[in-house]
Amino acid sequence: MQVLTPPTNQPLSEVEARQAEASGVALQRLIGKGDQPVQPLTLRVSIEQPDGEKAELLLPGVTLSLLSRMLRELGHGKNVVVLATDAEVTTQQAADFLKVVRPYVVKLLEAGKIPYRLVGPRRRVLLGDLLRYKEQEEAERHRGLDELVAEAQQLGMY
Repeated sequence: MQVLTPPTNQPLSEVEARQAEASGVALQRLIGKGDQPVQPLTLRVSIEQPDGEKAELLLPGVTLSLLSRMLRELGHGKNVVVLATDAEVTTQQAADFLKVVRPYVVKLLEAGKIPYRLVGPRRRVLLGDLLRYKEQEEAERHRGLDELVAEAQQLGMY
């Protein structure tokens, strides 16, 4: 699994954190709420090294929402890790991601709720499959809450 992190594990300085937060907010304002297509947008970034070397980057619109979110998280003092959806994680990493204990993840895997593969005796889960499971569970939870609200409204409790 390849983990992409900043070159140092040190937190951003206060000035860098404010810059990251402001940039993330400004970028989010430009790209909209997420319902609008971001494809036509392009972000042009100019970089100049202390030795005078210059480069210009063009970031496609589909990357801007992710970049905005990363900047805002960094601005709040959080560490950010970027993983590809085809990265494999251990059952402990999957448990940490889902905020549950590892034996519960193992039960989910054995019940067929999340696909996995064996590497020797160890189970490995694709991050993409874990994300899909989490989205399905959140959608189910929201459906249940919507049903409770509707029932409360019918009973005049809301």
